[in-house]
Amino acid sequence: MAHNTFKSRPPERPLRRKRKPLRIGLWLNEIMGIDRLFGSDNAWPIRNINRILWVTLLLVVYIGLNHNAERLVRRIARARTDVDELRAQETTIKADLARSSKQSEISRQVFADSLFDSQSPPQKLIVNE
Repeated sequence: MAHNTFKSRPPERPLRRKRKPLRIGLWLNEIMGIDRLFGSDNAWPIRNINRILWVTLLLVVYIGLNHNAERLVRRIARARTDVDELRAQETTIKADLARSSKQSEISRQVFADSLFDSQSPPQKLIVNE
């Protein structure tokens, strides 16, 4: 037969401690006089100074990242135009080289040095062993 026992208690939850007043808010209130700015009966800015500072920090980071991204986009666009210009310059140089390496262009250039094309065909040399 089963014995009667007491029901076990669930573990007690620790009580939440009350928040201490924020020293940052009090310090800013003493230095800047926030209560004079918003009124002494309105303690909302002093109570929420941590959130205000956090949102301000997030906004500064967001603006900085946005600025960095825009600068990167401008750099990429500038690099893209530079690459296009260099590609056009490369094709121009390649075409000039192909044109200047033709036999007619070479003969025209060496004509100034009084060198001429041979009028007779080359002779074949036969060597007997």
